[in-house]
Amino acid sequence: MGATRGTEQLYCPPPVRDDPVLADEINRRILVWMDEVGLGSEQHYEGLLAHDPGRGTVLCHPGCDDIERLMAPAKMVVAETAVDDYFCETNRYRDRADQSIGPNLSLAQSAIDPPRLTQELQAAWEKYRDSQPVIKAQHQAMNHLAHFATPAQLKRAQHDIAQLYLGYQAENGWRIAGQLPPVWQYLANRQMNSFRPCLTLTDSVDGYEIPPQLYAHPLVQDATTTASLAATLVNDLYSTLREIRGDGLPFNLPCVIATNERLPLDEAFRKAVRIHNDLMHAFEESAAEAMAAAPEPTVVRYLTGVWNWMGGNREWHATSTRHQVTDSRGTSV
Repeated sequence: MGATRGTEQLYCPPPVRDDPVLADEINRRILVWMDEVGLGSEQHYEGLLAHDPGRGTVLCHPGCDDIERLMAPAKMVVAETAVDDYFCETNRYRDRADQSIGPNLSLAQSAIDPPRLTQELQAAWEKYRDSQPVIKAQHQAMNHLAHFATPAQLKRAQHDIAQLYLGYQAENGWRIAGQLPPVWQYLANRQMNSFRPCLTLTDSVDGYEIPPQLYAHPLVQDATTTASLAATLVNDLYSTLREIRGDGLPFNLPCVIATNERLPLDEAFRKAVRIHNDLMHAFEESAAEAMAAAPEPTVVRYLTGVWNWMGGNREWHATSTRHQVTDSRGTSV
């Protein structure tokens, strides 16, 4: 199932850059890093190659050519995906009543926003952190980002990831119950369980900072939040068929619409595309208003970077083998 069905076309900008050589080098370094943190195995390597974080990074951050800076978002997305895969959505166990998900997500957050403990207890926490590959990956990814980001940018990343994990926990609750939420509630949670932690690294990766007071401007925040939700719905659209054919509850916007409104999946899919497109137009309006209200170069640069990120994100989803479904002969469908 592609992202264009019937007469509905997905509204999204084209990618600005696609550099296979740079993407391959990022993937090579990521594989080495996965070995270092203990995530390395044949299965994990296959998953990484399907995910292709190097190409996703190159597509989504066309404003940066510095490979060390580009490794920061690449490590972050691999670490966050590992948290999701290991703690939340392993195919065999994704719908079980696993009471460890909440504590595990709390520990994952502590890896990027370290606790302040007594000396003895700090040593115990650090020993645990370094013995758990997923937790260790989160910690090292944030440390890599810290080489390039300002304190305000780091705090922003920590906050965005905390929201992401809150969204993970809500999704887990619906999975345990075996039911899909109302459409409005699904979208409210998807705003938290979104690509925002990746998207808002735009200025950190590109080597500048949108000042905190401008980043916090209501119109800039409205544009950022809208972009994050729209970009995440691209994932929903491209993942629909794979999730339906997989194990567990298919948790994506087309399936939520189809279930709640008792619509055929094709019709629900077209409605989900319209919601995505409405959000894209809303982003354009908010971004234009933000740039008019705060006509600062960093605001324009940041919101342009967000727009470019969305174009790269769509291109990655459209071409990544992670979102392709094959038939019994191995042919993409």
